[in-house]
Amino acid sequence: MPTNDELPEAGRKITVTEAVRLTTNWRTYLAESECDFQTKAFLIPIESIKNLLTANPDAEGVRAYLGLNDADDAMSSKLVLVPVVDGEDVIFLPGSNGDPDEEDDSNVYDRTTNCPPNCPLPNELNS
Repeated sequence: MPTNDELPEAGRKITVTEAVRLTTNWRTYLAESECDFQTKAFLIPIESIKNLLTANPDAEGVRAYLGLNDADDAMSSKLVLVPVVDGEDVIFLPGSNGDPDEEDDSNVYDRTTNCPPNCPLPNELNS
């Protein structure tokens, strides 16, 4: 599996122009698709990112899975964040018992909020 240094353009930023192009394409797709899923963005608490980095210093990335709080409500979307080490999801904290029902064993984060309804003021990326 590739390391962080081997991932395509790992750690590189993109231009604001490229970000605007990408987000405009997504909004256009949503408008034309007429699907119930209309999420444009997610706010990821910085504390989640800090915790991921602290607990997983060898991670080469973070995988984001889409999820729903309510299986019948596309607007209840969430991101489920999990660190990736050697190309594999690390869903349990190293040294934990691996109990899927125990939050102290979990290495998975989902304290994200979606837009809409929780959107920032209009800017180049969202309007």
